[in-house]
Amino acid sequence: MEIVLFTGVGIVLYLVTGQLLSMLEKMHGEPLPQRNIIFFVIIMALALPTFSIMDSLTGADESTQNNDQEQQAPDGGNQAAETH
Repeated sequence: MEIVLFTGVGIVLYLVTGQLLSMLEKMHGEPLPQRNIIFFVIIMALALPTFSIMDSLTGADESTQNNDQEQQAPDGGNQAAETH
């Protein structure tokens, strides 16, 4: 379910970024040079905090921590290797 949520938010961020870039171009009066780079900077500036907040609200980071703890040895990996 989290994948669907993150994908939906990513699509919304893409559309919002397109609108912001269009507004910037209207204010500038002409198409901006290096439009793709500006688009990338805007979407990254929006996506990083948005996905970080979503990650903390959904608890997605806790599930990866639990998986790491299950794979680790009970003593934290400090036990000497047994010889046979």
